Amino acid sequence: MFVVSKLAVLPLSPLNLLLLALLLALVLLRTRKAIWGRRIVGGCAAILLALAVLPWEGWLLVPLEERFPRPRLPDHVDGIVVLGGGAEPVISVARGQPGLNDAAERLTVLVELGRQYPQARLVYTGGSSSLTHQEFKEAPVAKDLLQRLGFDVSRVAFEGQSRNTRENAVYSQALVHPQPGEIWLLVTSAAHMPRAVGTFRAVGWSVLAFPVDYRTHDLGGHWRFNVAGGLGAISAAAHEWLGLAYYRFRGWSDQLYPGPQDDL
Repeated sequence: MFVVSKLAVLPLSPLNLLLLALLLALVLLRTRKAIWGRRIVGGCAAILLALAVLPWEGWLLVPLEERFPRPRLPDHVDGIVVLGGGAEPVISVARGQPGLNDAAERLTVLVELGRQYPQARLVYTGGSSSLTHQEFKEAPVAKDLLQRLGFDVSRVAFEGQSRNTRENAVYSQALVHPQPGEIWLLVTSAAHMPRAVGTFRAVGWSVLAFPVDYRTHDLGGHWRFNVAGGLGAISAAAHEWLGLAYYRFRGWSDQLYPGPQDDL
């Protein structure tokens, strides 16, 4: 199912769909149905224009990022779970140094919160979500980076076998055995937080959401002329919205659209 879920995303990518439509148009233009080829080209041009100018971030990403507001931190925290996704294992191995991406805030917040709560148990959970490079894991990259930053990695339990959010929750729970009544912070990207919280609740682990890595700054979205920006926003949002539906269908999340509740 891991392989199926990864392959299923490929044809659903907005850019891939546009490319397939244009290839179909090229074929039709050489047949008696050339008029349909021209219509498809025109439709693709209209879609690209809409991608360039409409405020997709405000429509699709903001509802995800605002679903769990940043909480007021309690005086005491028993543990902190940080989901992987901010490191690039293949690049790290190839270049001999920790490679990060635009979700790297997950790691910097681990350091920040770890110092704020020196008695809290810390977990970094991140294996590999790659179909072709399962041998390269995120956890060792995170450990290397934290050591370079002078952070005491002996405080951190590194889980390096998980391939998706479901396994993040299952394997981390088996690693640290959280007890009822304990306060655990869950750190991940704001847009990913609804799916992540729903997944942890589904395995019986109540967590306090601490979203990071925001991608939006204007809650209403903004108009611009940027095809790449529109495609990026739709791709990121589609990954999460489709992920929410898939996780609920599989029973991996407690709700279709998880939101705040009195878990703790």
